[in-house]
Amino acid sequence: MDDKLPEDRSTPFSGSIHSHPELSSQATRGNTCASFQYDENQKSLCLASRQSTITEEVNADSLERYSFELEEKIRDKDVSAGHSYVGAKEDEGKAKEIRREAKLEVSTDVVLRNEKYLKDFILFCSIFPSDYEFTKDMLVWQWIAEGLINLGEDEIMEGESIRCFDTLLKLGYIMPAGYNHRIDQMKYRVGEEKVNAFIQKQQYLEPKFQKYLDTEEITDSLKVDRLSLAFKEIDCINFWTSKHCGQLKMLSIHRCYGSKMKNLLPSDLFLKLQALKILNLSHTDIMALPSSVENLKALQCLDMYATPIMGLPESMRCLSNLRTLNLDGCLSLRTLPKCTSMLINLRHLVLDVVGQLQSMPAGIGKLSKLRTLRAFLVGEDEGSRIGELKDMNKLKGSLLISNLENVSTKEEAAEAYLCNKQDLKKIELQWSDLQDNKNPDEEEILESLQPPLGIEELKIFFYSGGVLPSWISNPSFTEVVSITLYKCRYCDTLPPLGELPALKFLSILEMNEVVEINSLFCRRNQITNQHRHVAFPKLEKLSFDSMAKLEKWTGVVNGDFPYLRHLIIAHCGELVVLPFLSHLNSLLHVEIINCPQLSCLPEGGLPPTLELLMIKDCPKLKERCCNDQCDDWPKVARIPAFYINNQKVSV
Repeated sequence: MDDKLPEDRSTPFSGSIHSHPELSSQATRGNTCASFQYDENQKSLCLASRQSTITEEVNADSLERYSFELEEKIRDKDVSAGHSYVGAKEDEGKAKEIRREAKLEVSTDVVLRNEKYLKDFILFCSIFPSDYEFTKDMLVWQWIAEGLINLGEDEIMEGESIRCFDTLLKLGYIMPAGYNHRIDQMKYRVGEEKVNAFIQKQQYLEPKFQKYLDTEEITDSLKVDRLSLAFKEIDCINFWTSKHCGQLKMLSIHRCYGSKMKNLLPSDLFLKLQALKILNLSHTDIMALPSSVENLKALQCLDMYATPIMGLPESMRCLSNLRTLNLDGCLSLRTLPKCTSMLINLRHLVLDVVGQLQSMPAGIGKLSKLRTLRAFLVGEDEGSRIGELKDMNKLKGSLLISNLENVSTKEEAAEAYLCNKQDLKKIELQWSDLQDNKNPDEEEILESLQPPLGIEELKIFFYSGGVLPSWISNPSFTEVVSITLYKCRYCDTLPPLGELPALKFLSILEMNEVVEINSLFCRRNQITNQHRHVAFPKLEKLSFDSMAKLEKWTGVVNGDFPYLRHLIIAHCGELVVLPFLSHLNSLLHVEIINCPQLSCLPEGGLPPTLELLMIKDCPKLKERCCNDQCDDWPKVARIPAFYINNQKVSV
């Protein structure tokens, strides 16, 4: 979510939204349901999951009920459209549209009837303001904290909740709201029209979920389980009623556009809210939590996203059930409390570690259940060294390990046990950019930081060793699709990355000691007539940028790079030789930028598939192919889009 509030904010709502009296239903469902279709020929209901389409036969009663509901819906829509039912049949186009809309609505109703979790999830979302934005992860974690789904293992509950989220997204109960590039995640909001229509059908349910414009409207605080408050003048909040909602499980406070909130919450706000599981204060002006937060023994989710909070109280040590702590966008926060290591049930610690913190809290390695931690800052002191990662084997998603210059020995590096963290998919290893000299010790340290074999993306920044690790080109890394090597300034050779079977994207930047790229970049062993290994069998995009000493790129043979589509060579001031490229029959896009010594295109020319060639700031190369009198003109004459210095050349 963006730190800035949207320009157009709707007027806050008033009144209440009703929900089921027993919201935490514990039904176990199968993994089928994402979209719904009725097949008239096969007389079956088709539930399309993300992985496969599953067709379930419907018994006669269900089929009869579906058909009856469908005909009723068609009649309703036909009347509302101002046509008679017979008239709609005469107008074939109108009839098809009415029937399509009716099928969609009835099939949605059937999905909701068959998926018990979905109703509870919709009711949960109904208390959010129409302009409230959230990420998939935060909503899923709140569902779990609320107890709407209970399947034992965290991985199972999260997987089932994500499946349900995707279903609600397809059905329109959740809507996309943009993309947050800073955290590389989609933002969403509630599909208000769909949710309101659903709520109108639930009038028989008790008012356990409520959202209000003013707490004075709450008539029976003892019956309120989940409360969402939104205010135009949030300075005037009357917290008295919310303090006495003794059964309250969720409290969510939202400010309206242009409003301001008190910097401090009442010191006694949490004294009686001992059943509270979710506290959402995101986007408010709260600068501190009162020490009475220690009374929230049941609290599982605390969302402080984008608040000016400067620190958390040490009384948080009592929150032993806390599973999710969202501090992302809290730009004034510089440290976490010393008691952080006591939050032993914490699963998700969400914040920009590198941008917000100066160091990790001591003893964070005790949080062995942690699944979300974007980055780890390696410190020099006991309790903040890289060995704190040893038991964090449940970490998932992405992890940046920064300040690796503070690791002294290979033995210390090995204590991180990166290879045991099987759920990590993206790993970034980063040293300080201020190191001025080659450091051979870093070679053994990096060798000891081998990631798990299931990673998909690897980045190495500011490495000062002279040789890249042996594991980086191990074919056993069958899932790696992206590698970035940035400012590995003292490496003079490239490893045989061509042996990675799934690699699609490779960027090599500012490796200034590399003079030649040869066949060892493609494969470890020399080619023989009996066995020829295809180098880079899946690579689609290759970029060499700012390679100050690179003179030659050779060693590419027929069959290598079979799927390469984009090739970028930029700022290689000494480059004079390019490899044989005419056999790259998937190549579509080539850029050659600021390579002043390059005087000709590759021998054999360019592949006939090439659609775009861009040459910029390459004076010698320009003279070879700028018009039909030049030596290399036959190599470029058939390229549909050919540019020199940003000017299209007519071919």
